[in-house]
Amino acid sequence: MQAHVQAETGKSMRRENRRVLIMVAVIALFMIVAHFTPLKAWITNVQIWKQFVDDLGWLAHFAFIAMCAVGVMIGLPRLPLCAAAGLIFGFMEGLILSLSGSVLGSYGAFMMTRAGARRAVLARAERWPWLKQMLEKPSFLKVFWVRQMMLPGLVLNVLLGVSGVAHSIFLLGTVAGYLPLNLAFTLVGSGLGKGSLAQSLTQLLGALAVVNIVAWLVWRLAKKPRV
Repeated sequence: MQAHVQAETGKSMRRENRRVLIMVAVIALFMIVAHFTPLKAWITNVQIWKQFVDDLGWLAHFAFIAMCAVGVMIGLPRLPLCAAAGLIFGFMEGLILSLSGSVLGSYGAFMMTRAGARRAVLARAERWPWLKQMLEKPSFLKVFWVRQMMLPGLVLNVLLGVSGVAHSIFLLGTVAGYLPLNLAFTLVGSGLGKGSLAQSLTQLLGALAVVNIVAWLVWRLAKKPRV
């Protein structure tokens, strides 16, 4: 099974890198065009919107966390929500808010599974039998590992919910596992709203660097022999 897990991990990370590379290239092209055409008014509008959200204070923060948590719990992809958090709140606040909402939503799905709401998603999980086997005895590292893969988060939450994983391991592994890509996509979103083209491009390159570093670390973990 180890060789199959390594192969699936490699495929997942390659797909992830391609998606991020395409997204960053599209955003970079948009930002370059926007800074030298009448589209620059879009950047000004973003700054006005960010000021409006800032004026709302903690109400905006709690509202975003709640919406993000509900979205992740029902199966919406979390990474676009991370980019939205970066665009609206800036990098640091966006990272904290998106990570909080993502983890809360995942934990909500995990708890619903433990309460019995799992049949429909377990049927979907049959597409990844190797993943189901790997998560029979989940550890912190396994939870971290699978969070790096381009698999539906709801499926992972349900598989972990039907396993014997402790709540603390689920939460710690999910926080650590979500952090790298949440960081990268929040950087991308934050870069969209910058008035400086150089800063926007720097943040996009930073996001690419994070994704590639994580891909390398996960690949090394997959290649490490199990005892």
